[in-house]
Amino acid sequence: MTFRARTAPRPTRRRTRSSDTRRAVYVTVAFSLAIASALSLMGGVFAASYYQDHGAPMASVNGEGLSKDAVNARINLNKALYNRRLVEDQQLRNQGKITTADEAALESSISTSLSTVGSDSLTQMIAETAVRQYAAKNGISATDQQINAQILKDGTRQEMRHVKIISVPLVATPPATASTQADSDKALATAQGYLKEIQGGKAWDDVSTEADAIGLSSNSGGGDIGLSLKDSLNVDPDLASAIFALAKSGDITPIMKGSDGSYRFATVTQIVPSWVDNDWKSTLDSTAGADTYRDYAKNEVIKQEVQDQVEAKYITGPTVQRYVREIASRNSYGQTGDGDEVKISLMVFAPNHAEANASSDTDTTDAAWTDALIRARAAVVTLHGDASQFATMAANKTINDDTQFSAGAGDLPWIPADWFNATTEADPTTGQTNQGLGMTNLQAAVFKDGLPAGTILDPILEPSVGYVVTLFQGLRPAPDQRIADAAWAVNNGADFATQARLLSEASDALSGGELGWVSPYMLTSTQQEAIFKTPLGRVSNIVSINRGFYLYQVTQEATRVADPDQQAKLKNVVFPSWLAELQSNSLIWEDAAAVSALASATPAQ
Repeated sequence: MTFRARTAPRPTRRRTRSSDTRRAVYVTVAFSLAIASALSLMGGVFAASYYQDHGAPMASVNGEGLSKDAVNARINLNKALYNRRLVEDQQLRNQGKITTADEAALESSISTSLSTVGSDSLTQMIAETAVRQYAAKNGISATDQQINAQILKDGTRQEMRHVKIISVPLVATPPATASTQADSDKALATAQGYLKEIQGGKAWDDVSTEADAIGLSSNSGGGDIGLSLKDSLNVDPDLASAIFALAKSGDITPIMKGSDGSYRFATVTQIVPSWVDNDWKSTLDSTAGADTYRDYAKNEVIKQEVQDQVEAKYITGPTVQRYVREIASRNSYGQTGDGDEVKISLMVFAPNHAEANASSDTDTTDAAWTDALIRARAAVVTLHGDASQFATMAANKTINDDTQFSAGAGDLPWIPADWFNATTEADPTTGQTNQGLGMTNLQAAVFKDGLPAGTILDPILEPSVGYVVTLFQGLRPAPDQRIADAAWAVNNGADFATQARLLSEASDALSGGELGWVSPYMLTSTQQEAIFKTPLGRVSNIVSINRGFYLYQVTQEATRVADPDQQAKLKNVVFPSWLAELQSNSLIWEDAAAVSALASATPAQ
């Protein structure tokens, strides 16, 4: 049988049209998928960009992120808070309750705060988050009633008082390092003398100027510290209470001895009563958002609840405490610098009575320089006859051409050798180079071996300022060497209290370094660790903090409740120290680049 291949049928027109339709469908589907893919990609890019700009965490606390949007919302809230205070200050000025100068001072303070509002807001939120997490673990929360009360408190302007203080510091008589009872009695008598002058009718500012003239620079500007809230006064609690207990402007507090050994008394020149800003909440709700402000108020309530709990435990509750003596050795000027320190007073006799002329007139043989030398030699002759006139002459601007130290009667604190250079070494905390005296010829003269205390030096040429006349008051080792000498003496059998009276620069030196009972969070963590790790009856290792050196002797340990004086001091330090410890024990991360950008994006307004 023969087989033939069957001829394939020719495609029909309908089949051709079907193939074209399928092709079109495929193309359409493919194109749609491409569009969908592109849109998806664009959406992903947009979502990523939006997240980076808004949702990405700028910081985190124990894994809880703080988004950029949340931080920016807090920044806007804080700006609204500051701006509302500016409006309130304007109202107070318009009502005659504060002066234009007071308003300007308050505005300047707010402007300073606004200049760092970005980084400050983030710091604030980090602390709040740590506290809120602690509160959640310990069953602490905020009710609506508490939040409403907090908002009312925020809108209440607390009483302010314009305060002036006269302070007479406790200063050791050179060349001694430690103050004696005689030094304390002298400071008290000086303060009593000033108070008597004011009670006798002499103007406060005139008496304060008189105090400046003998070196009490803390009274600069009449001791005027401006308008202040009670909680903002940087003074001992008992003095703050006395200031805000004064019945009226012009009243004066008693003389009070501060924790630093200084004697102070104060007056108020103006009292601004507390008042409620009825537009406070509505203004903040409209400018920053009601929810944002309420969340802020809620955090404030929780923080206060935690603070109350912490203070009940460590201030009014029983704690393990140790009774301590201390010896302190410090860099008294607060500047960087190593080596031995010298105590001097100085006057400058400049060409044509201006230090600036020395730099422009470098020919020390001309008439102006010759006149300066003649005046300097005449001053030395007078002082050789009566060295006690030095302070009076140095404060007299017709005699002394120096402008830097004349307000303090030419008196300088103990300073290291390198501070006589034009600049000193970089500050380790800031990296900045500090300005020095620029008097190296004077340095060579006052650090000369065997120079007796009380010596009046002959005029010394310092080309940058003129001729310098100096009262040499004493030389002592560097702070680290002084504390090392004390530690060596004590560890070799010397009585700790005796060494404190001889060497310590703390105000408790007069009582043999009796610091008293030390409880948790009373001192820095470094100091506290040294004290509580030292065996009873023993002496600690040397502790170094902020260019100061400390040595502690631990004599007792007991579980006890702090006495009222101790509680008053603890009130100012316990919660901030506790909060710092809480944060140090938390896992905190910050986006350095975002924080830097945040700082540059929030300039002062």
